[in-house]
Amino acid sequence: MAKPEPAATRRAGRAQLVVTLLCALLIMSGCAGSQQGAGTAAKATVTDSSPAGASGAAAGTTGTFSTTDIAWLQLLIAMDDQTRLILELVPRHGGETALKTWAAGVARDNRSHLTALRELLAATGVPDTNPHEGHDMPGMVNSEEMKALGDVTGSRFDGLLRSALREHLTHAEQLSTDLRKNGADPRVKKLAATVKESAAEHRERMPV
Repeated sequence: MAKPEPAATRRAGRAQLVVTLLCALLIMSGCAGSQQGAGTAAKATVTDSSPAGASGAAAGTTGTFSTTDIAWLQLLIAMDDQTRLILELVPRHGGETALKTWAAGVARDNRSHLTALRELLAATGVPDTNPHEGHDMPGMVNSEEMKALGDVTGSRFDGLLRSALREHLTHAEQLSTDLRKNGADPRVKKLAATVKESAAEHRERMPV
């Protein structure tokens, strides 16, 4: 009988899948059964990388957004929304001053990115709903992790915070790198470059 795959191996495989198949599969990867996500992809465009045309995108868009662009916007919004919640805990639950100061910078960029992401999603004509709600995906804080962070303070909180934000920043950087290669709309690609640089900088400067 084959030995079961270790949890770490399964999680690494899921992470690689998300990074590799950013296009339309980002809405479906790790989100099987999400009819809302599948419907959003269908409204956006017909293929993974072709620009959304008049028959695909909602009226009023520029017609330059691809499914890849929209999938990235939706996933980053979902990831950043969850990260925003844990960053709000830092002033009350955190222990290390250096970590609190660093997290405040992450929080500022997080708010700025969310605003820009939502503005671009609005320009696509796709509703600002969350097709990833309730899903446990790489880079996204799940409900168990959120509860654990809310239940502790000091050094225990700091350890959980480091782990959660390291994973978030790593995957935000990877997904944004992939979008730069496979996206269509220049505005989305420009934002992806900003997110990538910000995530890399914060990850490298995280206090240890």
